[in-house]
Amino acid sequence: MKAVRLVHIGQPLELQEIARPTVGPLDVLVRIKAAGICHSDVHYRNGTSSVGPLPQTLGHEIAGIVEQVGEQVTGFTPGDRVCVHYLVTCGQCYWCSRGNEQFCVNGQMLGKHRDGGYAEYIAVPARSLVHLPADIPFEHGAVMMCSSSTSLHALCKARLQPGETVAVFGAGGLGMSAIQLARAFGALAVFAVDVNPQKLKLAEHYGAVAINAGSCDPVAE
Repeated sequence: MKAVRLVHIGQPLELQEIARPTVGPLDVLVRIKAAGICHSDVHYRNGTSSVGPLPQTLGHEIAGIVEQVGEQVTGFTPGDRVCVHYLVTCGQCYWCSRGNEQFCVNGQMLGKHRDGGYAEYIAVPARSLVHLPADIPFEHGAVMMCSSSTSLHALCKARLQPGETVAVFGAGGLGMSAIQLARAFGALAVFAVDVNPQKLKLAEHYGAVAINAGSCDPVAE
């Protein structure tokens, strides 16, 4: 299969032909339909964040269609639309057994510790998959696995309640997700703070009140 891989730090990614991954008894093979480009991938490429071993297929925001399932897999069948969680966990360690998979002692991040989504196929444990409804495009599903979930976590940590006001500083990918999620949570008003007029215009499209920090004090405003 074809894969876009990081071979040398600081050099352009390379298109390579590699073997299609095999499927274990608890794994699922996914035919990738969309893979997002996260800024983490830029860090890996330029060497500001560690990655390895090389060569490595980057990409951890992934959505696609189930191609094959392992003999012990339940809940997924070929043809299912799915998103792929970016952290492959063991499901057996102390942290996984308590629902804190983000601290898994055996965790491997896709596109960092093991091959990711810039390829035609990826094999992951079935526990890493989430069903993707038919009315959500693959591109949206892929991004939801990283940037949108990061914004969701921030709003949950803030204990946002309906009727409260939210200020989102930075209307980039995560910021746009935070704006939409805050409105879905029932926020009375969402303020988007940025210095880029185009981003602020898009934030207004998603229902935010735009504050240009380049022309005023956003806190006072």
